[in-house]
Amino acid sequence: MNISAGRLTAWTIGLCAALLLAGCGGPRYASMAQALPALPPGTGRIVLYNPMDGAGSGPSGQPKIRINKQVVGRSKPGSFFFVDEPAGSYIVTDKLWTDDGLSFMLNPGETRYVRFSAASLGSTGISKLNIELVDSPSEAERELLPLRYAGATPAVQAQAMPAR
Repeated sequence: MNISAGRLTAWTIGLCAALLLAGCGGPRYASMAQALPALPPGTGRIVLYNPMDGAGSGPSGQPKIRINKQVVGRSKPGSFFFVDEPAGSYIVTDKLWTDDGLSFMLNPGETRYVRFSAASLGSTGISKLNIELVDSPSEAERELLPLRYAGATPAVQAQAMPAR
């Protein structure tokens, strides 16, 4: 197969542009924190975030995240998303749900922060996704500042965002 230099150059430029755009993602938390929609009465907010870089991103890179068995988004390295839910009891798990997950209560008007991290299981390079509740809002918001908004699943976003 003979590929001309012009076609190879065009293909290389296209690939580089795609890689650059893929890294851009959504706006940073620092620029959108004050613009998040107000909570509807009787609801709370669950902010889910992954402060890791791509190298330590977890078992499958971007595992699906469930809240009470419903997939709400993915744990993407360097990103966050949020869901607004009625006050109540919640369990956050990854798609594989290999343990009991993270259980907590969400009160009306409250924001709970859930952090994802990956612990290495040795020289294999395989890691296990850890899910932890961050009780200190100031610690969570400090970690969130450089992260980019990744959005929840479209169905969850439609419920959270007001109609325009």
